[in-house]
Amino acid sequence: MSTRKPTSFEKTVPDYRRRIVWIFSIPLKITIRSGYAMWVQDKESRQLNTKPIPRIQGRLPGNLDIEWRVMKSFKGDYILQGFADLPREHNTTILNTRFFWDDQIISMDEGVTYSVFFTGFSHLKGGYSGINGCKRVICGGHLINYSYTYAFSGFFEPDYSMEDNAWKKSRAIARPFFSKDHISDVDIFERTSIITLDLFAVRSNKGRPIDIQDLVSRFTLDSASEFLFGRRLDTLSRPLTEPGKVKLGLKGSILIDRSDEFDVFTEAFGRVAVLMTQRGAQGPTWPLLELFKDLTEEPIQVIMNWLDPLVKVTLKKKMKSLGTVPETKDAIFLDFLASQTDDFEHIRYELVTYLIASRDTTETLLTFIIYFFALYPNVCERLREEILTTFGPDQPPSYDKLKGLKYLHRWSLAHLVMFPPVIPTSNRPIHFPRRTQRYNLWEKNEDEFLPERWLDEKTLTNVNSTPFMYCPFSGGPRNCIGQGFAFNETAYFLVRLLQRFKAFKFAPRCQPTGSLPDPVWKRKPGRQSAEQIVPAINMTIHSKSSD
Repeated sequence: MSTRKPTSFEKTVPDYRRRIVWIFSIPLKITIRSGYAMWVQDKESRQLNTKPIPRIQGRLPGNLDIEWRVMKSFKGDYILQGFADLPREHNTTILNTRFFWDDQIISMDEGVTYSVFFTGFSHLKGGYSGINGCKRVICGGHLINYSYTYAFSGFFEPDYSMEDNAWKKSRAIARPFFSKDHISDVDIFERTSIITLDLFAVRSNKGRPIDIQDLVSRFTLDSASEFLFGRRLDTLSRPLTEPGKVKLGLKGSILIDRSDEFDVFTEAFGRVAVLMTQRGAQGPTWPLLELFKDLTEEPIQVIMNWLDPLVKVTLKKKMKSLGTVPETKDAIFLDFLASQTDDFEHIRYELVTYLIASRDTTETLLTFIIYFFALYPNVCERLREEILTTFGPDQPPSYDKLKGLKYLHRWSLAHLVMFPPVIPTSNRPIHFPRRTQRYNLWEKNEDEFLPERWLDEKTLTNVNSTPFMYCPFSGGPRNCIGQGFAFNETAYFLVRLLQRFKAFKFAPRCQPTGSLPDPVWKRKPGRQSAEQIVPAINMTIHSKSSD
């Protein structure tokens, strides 16, 4: 076996010295690359008569001190406070953090959002590694060089690029299942909500608290699985969390003794969400923290072990039917997806993507709406009055009548200003923190929960003329395809809930340690002074606990 001959450099310089040279060449390479990139951007800005985005100048190289401050704020500060403070400190609505010498841009400007998601969307390149061949967009007098990625890239979803239009094909397959004909079928919601509210009633009649977030998470997962797979995962039949027997988990309270197989599945769901959020905050350096092990590998395998049997059975059924394409109106999503492709990997990626999105989005909506029921009982009473006037105490709501509940619709809009459940994008290099608001677009009471705001013609005119000042489900060609399903599911459940219950109270004594707001929040300005729970982020917004 032949061996490579050492070079003259290797013969002259000892091995340990070569290693030292290699180590010190890394910061030199980073410095040169970073300086050259900024020089190119400044040159292009001058040529296009624009100005570069303001850059943060920290005390430490790579703005490590600023990065550390932001990461630390995730643990004790109000939701995304670390990000929200930066533009205000620099008196701007758009800011380049330059974390680890990489362009990572925070924007509180709806014009930038509009460009990224709509007018400039065709210039964007998909995929986490899409930094190669970045596109240029001029927005608000700034030159923005960026690529674009979706949250699931690198986790579940194939790396769809803008060039091959694979993402368009994927959405084209799914779109018929989120049409009015499909999402107006409320029978699924009726079956699942009855089971859910019966569990609620048992606890209520005994004077015992219930973890709302855990309960609605099961409701949404069972509804979504029946909608997507044709059968429920039946999570509502499993033991609920009990006060005094829970601890703080990845997304709220969990049982201290988690021996159930499904608990492992939900834990894997939460673990992947945490890792997604962490990787997004770490930017392009996250692989350095996972050099020896992909931390998503184990939880993803747990999820796939649950879904793979479903996909295998569906593909076998397809073979027996000789590839007949089912009618869209009669088919379930899994069957129709299998009729379009034999790619096992693609099918399960799509299933996980829609299952996570359909569960977490509506879970966030319902959790925080019921939280607001307890926080604002007078508003809850008004909403209940509208529901009882329309449906009475026990009439099942129909799709058409749900659309006519004006106050319920306004309630949802007001809630989404506070806590939009939109799935985040990666921050390489464009980053839009959730709950990002440009405060001069709203009134001075933008942090107050005011459903009446949406009855005001001025507000509606502002939103219609500036649509990206309010886009809780994202926007543009890749907006949330299932937002209609989420709104209908939420509205249906709330009608059934308020037909049976008229008031809600907090039970802070039952919450696990670490789930209540820091007392110092009461002295802070803005929304956090009113909170009685701790909003947090793991891919989507959630409550650390919600008894």
